[in-house]
Amino acid sequence: MLKIEDCYLAGTFTKTHGVKGELVANKNSNLLEKNKLGSVLVDIDGGLVPFFIPKNGITLRNHSSVRIGIEDLDTEAKAKRFIGCDIYIPMKDVPEYVAEGDDLDPNVLIGFIYIDEEKGKLGEIEDIQDYSGNIVLVISVNDQEVLIPFAEENFIEIDEENKTITMQTSEGLIDMYLEEE
Repeated sequence: MLKIEDCYLAGTFTKTHGVKGELVANKNSNLLEKNKLGSVLVDIDGGLVPFFIPKNGITLRNHSSVRIGIEDLDTEAKAKRFIGCDIYIPMKDVPEYVAEGDDLDPNVLIGFIYIDEEKGKLGEIEDIQDYSGNIVLVISVNDQEVLIPFAEENFIEIDEENKTITMQTSEGLIDMYLEEE
């Protein structure tokens, strides 16, 4: 029997979609929609239960979530029981770059505190936006929305335990947003 430690946390079911038993899941990487998964493991009361996904059963909704259909889950009432459950994939089915974290998916940074190397703590990463392949982190500083380019070469430290990311922000970028008009 597989243990949670032997699996990759791919996402969490957050709500139902429609009345035919589909679910919406927030994803931790692009693993769910990129790989042709035939099944996933769902954490139900601390135990991993396998569920099969029909062909084309995973559809990208937006940059942070997917819609998932599960075989034999055909009503909204049945699907509601899965809300809040985590989705796992056995590590043997996870590409090496995801398992090793070489290709950081920016969506996992939502909720992290953004720390600028010079200015210090600026705020929580509220969203990730994709502008034609240009990924930006969205944070709020003094009630002002600030967009910071997602560039891994600017990362100094990612602290998963404390949910912080420290980066070297492009010179003048933060000041540009916060200048008094």
